[in-house]
Amino acid sequence: MASEFLTSVTVQEALAKIDSIVFEPGQEFAGLDSAGGRILAEDILSAESIPGFARSLVDGYAVVAKDIQGARETSPAFLKMSGEVRIGEPAGAIVREGSCVRVSTGSMVPEGADAIVMQEYVRAMDDEVEVTRPVHKGENIVYAGEDISAGATVMRKGKKIGPFDLGVLAAIGAGRIRVFKRPEIALLSSGDEIVPVDEKPPFGKIRDINRHTVAGLVRSAGSRVEFAGLARDTIEDITEKLSSAAGYDMILISGGSSKGERDHITDSIVKLGGEVIFHGINIKPGKPTIFGRVFDKPIFGLPGHPVSCAMVTVRFVVPLLKRMAGKTPELPVVFAGILTTNVPSSYGIEEYVRVKVSKKEDAYLVEPVFAKSAVISSLSAAHGYIIVPEGVEGLEKDERVEVHPFEENV
Repeated sequence: MASEFLTSVTVQEALAKIDSIVFEPGQEFAGLDSAGGRILAEDILSAESIPGFARSLVDGYAVVAKDIQGARETSPAFLKMSGEVRIGEPAGAIVREGSCVRVSTGSMVPEGADAIVMQEYVRAMDDEVEVTRPVHKGENIVYAGEDISAGATVMRKGKKIGPFDLGVLAAIGAGRIRVFKRPEIALLSSGDEIVPVDEKPPFGKIRDINRHTVAGLVRSAGSRVEFAGLARDTIEDITEKLSSAAGYDMILISGGSSKGERDHITDSIVKLGGEVIFHGINIKPGKPTIFGRVFDKPIFGLPGHPVSCAMVTVRFVVPLLKRMAGKTPELPVVFAGILTTNVPSSYGIEEYVRVKVSKKEDAYLVEPVFAKSAVISSLSAAHGYIIVPEGVEGLEKDERVEVHPFEENV
């Protein structure tokens, strides 16, 4: 007997139920060559100051700033050359009043100097130089600890490690860092009409689009994903495929989540001792979404239509995946734009409208992409989406809206 279609929940209720899932990701160590994109499992403190010594930011001459006050092209200051500091070597020379020392970019600033004058403003003459412009104290010098001080926390637990973060970790000598393990996600497809992507679909069947779209979103959220099979529309086959995925941290199954005699996902969850937490959300597209627990793991039954499936994954699955990966919760990345046309909507439903964005002078113009939920090309053509709240009946042309860019939110 098929399960009853449960009463739809609001977006807020759905998110609250999803947020109630508790997951403690494991931890492991990663070297810098493999740490990019991983999530820090600990705060990173610097054991040393960066730089460890005062360094010159330019090629030039280390000076005492007051010695060249008022220097100009027609009335240069004269200083005695007292040596040179090569990059990578300790500074042996000392700068005293009336003297200077030649330095290179990155070399140690010698004792006594409090500024560096660029070589473009110096004329060297044997053991003496002419300086044609003044410098202020500290100019062209980065002092010890000015970048990072010893004992400072440079990164917090839960941060996703980006390319620039790798540079900071390299600077402080953190070549091996503790990161969270990536959650292991099982992905299944269901439906008698589905065939693998490398097959030409017989008349009446379609290729498995959702498998590849959802897998890409899962990987972008910092998780590993493995395809666990294509289930036919029988409770026996779906139950068997779900059982084979019992060892994963989460199960995602697309298709078969609509009300009707072909819906066996909810029955399979219950048959395996699981719980259906909700079946249906007041959204468009994606209303027939299933969320529950099985094998004490979260499971989503995603809609079969490609756009519905993708939007539910972005809006509801990805935030949970990021949290399971150990990422610190953050505000979504959005930007404001102006609608180019009216957007109709049904009251009481939160609607996700794909949009294209263009720049005109100092404003972003937001153009809705109106397409049915089975039209996957509309997602590829869109730059992001806007949300029409459930308490309004559409949006009007020239109204200011918030755009959720796909690249930033997945």
